[in-house]
Amino acid sequence: MGSYLCSININHTKGIIMKKLLIMASALTAAVFSSAKADISVSGSAGLAMISGGNVIDGAPAVTAGAGLSATSASNRSTSGTLFQQGGAVSFAMSTTTANGMTVSTSGGITMDSNDRVSNKGVSGLAAMTFAADGFSLTVGDIDLPAGGGVGEVGFVASAQVDNGGYTQTGIVTGVSDTEGYGFTASTSVGAASVTFGYLLDKNPEGANNAESASGDYGSGVTVAMPMGDLSLTLGYANVTGTADETTAGVAVSYGLGGGTLKLGYESTDEATDSSTMSAAFSGSLDADTTYAIGYTDGEAGALASTATEVKLTRALGGGVSVFAEIQSLDGSGTSGTNMAVGTTVAF
Repeated sequence: MGSYLCSININHTKGIIMKKLLIMASALTAAVFSSAKADISVSGSAGLAMISGGNVIDGAPAVTAGAGLSATSASNRSTSGTLFQQGGAVSFAMSTTTANGMTVSTSGGITMDSNDRVSNKGVSGLAAMTFAADGFSLTVGDIDLPAGGGVGEVGFVASAQVDNGGYTQTGIVTGVSDTEGYGFTASTSVGAASVTFGYLLDKNPEGANNAESASGDYGSGVTVAMPMGDLSLTLGYANVTGTADETTAGVAVSYGLGGGTLKLGYESTDEATDSSTMSAAFSGSLDADTTYAIGYTDGEAGALASTATEVKLTRALGGGVSVFAEIQSLDGSGTSGTNMAVGTTVAF
């Protein structure tokens, strides 16, 4: 009798445990397969181009030791042939919204650069997070310094594909030398103006996802964009300190003219060798699927002086597929000549 009661008690206990396990499993399943609180989107892109000019350059450029990198030898080969170049990317965008309406987002991807010479695939992003609410956003992590590259350089309308054609210029170099690092950017609106401020805790961080506040290699930059009647005005200023102090300031004006958009820009950089550029661009549409852009840049850097003229024609074929043709004419300091590129880009 006792063993019978013991058996009943054990079976009852097992039943309770199994019931609790089933309840826990059901809860976990509901948590896993219920509607996610976050939004995750995936997109893709690809590009293919043929490039010609002087001596096109293939391979990967040499890397100088420093900033956490080991020195590597150049594997470039200059040839008089046509350079075929392609790449693509898969991008992941992730975001969620808190109970009080603040959006938190980040992004990353797998890339093979289609615009520049590379020798391997890479992982991009995931080194910064953005917090946004009520028209204000704050990004913390690996950032681009606002205005660091020069807001006044508006004449480069072609893609980086055509830069691989072999002909070069050395007189158009405005903008600070270090435009990316670890820090934060804050963006908001002040009246009709859009304002972005950025600060680099370290412009040469040891890693892509960390920095310490006493690096000594700092940077700051600000851009202000505002409408002024029929004009749109953009102002930019950036400064970096550390091994060398550099400051750049620029202005760009955009105006609708003759069915297109005219842009004028000026940039001045104070560094070891001071530099300045004046540039202009005009862009528009030939029809619903065809766009064009023409740009001109005149630059000086110490005793060096160069001009660059670029023309780009793009035709959308539908389904995210476009074809393009680009011409870049360089004159002055450097190796003067004309680079050309034709290719296709695809957005998935």
